[in-house]
Amino acid sequence: MRPARKRNNRNGAMKYRAGWLVALGLSLLLGCRARTPEPTVQSVLTGRLTVRAEVDSIPDYRDFEVLVYRQVAGEPDTLGLAVTDSTGRFAMTIRAPAPGLYPLRISRRGATLASGVLVVADGDSATLQAEFPLEGRRLLVRSRENAAWLAYQNAIAQHNQDLLRQLQAAPDSAALAQIVERTLALLESVERTYPNTLGAQWAAAEAVRLLAGWNDTLALARFDSLSPDNPRYLEAVQAIRQALARRDGQQATVRWLTALRERLRRPELRVAVQAELVQAYMDSLQDEAARAALDELTRMTADSTWLRWAERVRYELDHLRPGMEAPFFVVTTTTGRTITLDDLRGSYVLLEFFWPEDPTYLNELAYRNALAETYRTLPLNVLAFSVQPDTTVNEAFYERFVQAGQAVILPGGLRDPIAVRYNVTTLPVRWLIGPDGRLLGRFEGTGALARLQQTLARLQTETHESSPF
Repeated sequence: MRPARKRNNRNGAMKYRAGWLVALGLSLLLGCRARTPEPTVQSVLTGRLTVRAEVDSIPDYRDFEVLVYRQVAGEPDTLGLAVTDSTGRFAMTIRAPAPGLYPLRISRRGATLASGVLVVADGDSATLQAEFPLEGRRLLVRSRENAAWLAYQNAIAQHNQDLLRQLQAAPDSAALAQIVERTLALLESVERTYPNTLGAQWAAAEAVRLLAGWNDTLALARFDSLSPDNPRYLEAVQAIRQALARRDGQQATVRWLTALRERLRRPELRVAVQAELVQAYMDSLQDEAARAALDELTRMTADSTWLRWAERVRYELDHLRPGMEAPFFVVTTTTGRTITLDDLRGSYVLLEFFWPEDPTYLNELAYRNALAETYRTLPLNVLAFSVQPDTTVNEAFYERFVQAGQAVILPGGLRDPIAVRYNVTTLPVRWLIGPDGRLLGRFEGTGALARLQQTLARLQTETHESSPF
């Protein structure tokens, strides 16, 4: 169901239009587990912004604001800001804490006109030109780094489209293998064409993720060649951990993580791998072993960010384990409907917490919608909670994208009581609740939708087998 929405106008002429809503890459995920260093990366963005003559015949293009920012504890932190002159030209220097994907927003006289993503890498020089209103066209930033990112994103978008078509057809392992092989070829092309770029680094890590669980031997070989400096290194660790757990069992996974932790030189990576060890125990429902590994993590570091993470994990061990009663909630959807957890008793409930500008979420949206529709008759109710309290950003998202299920905007963002009760620290994250109101599992990180699909398929099979009809 598409939520109700309103349209904004500027001076009765320029309609509010969403731009290309992709932002917040791995370096900006709200669950980032490492302390953010002082700004060390600097790049330049220049360009020109204009208005179509039939919208405004006066060629005065001043006062467009171009903002590049990051999210810190749910609040925007400006990395670069420029205002256009009368010709529409602007220039800015961007200073960021690390190479990565950062939100880009264009506004004028208080109205948000477009949102996008900017790859920030040290020494990169990018240009942006746009004519408003965009009317559905995407913002296009030109530079070698941004071209590499676009090539990577196109490869992932093609992969998700192929998965969607396969989901809608009969299951076929040979067809799935062909999809993986095609995507691997596309990712390798990104690495060859744009070496030493952020897009190439993401492609290398994504190749490990795709191979894990399909060809574990190749996945491990690819992982061993992956640099620990890769911004998605820990995602690759997570993918290998999950693949080993499925193939060789928990003890083999623990041995692999322990050996990896010991050979890493950077203390922050050693702590991060210890966190994966905690998660490995939690995934196999070995809660006491998880607590012991968590105690070891707190002895390894005095970093306040990690200590807060440890507190959240302890909260989850105490309150959010499978079989425990799901935290109660009362919400109002964007269509004005009030829903409580009790209202949904008797059906499976998928609670989804997301950020509408997150490229990971946008890339998987079609696949996610297909799951919601496929298992609707389970029955499955989907509640999608946006943790972006900015109404204009949400309006832009709902204007451009279809989102199956009921939509809810949490006014408190990550500090909203519902997000706190469900311990939301990374995005997107999904909780599955059973018909009896008890938690069945948490789905986040690498391969989350695939694991969710496997769980829903199993529940559907069990439901049909237990039905007397």
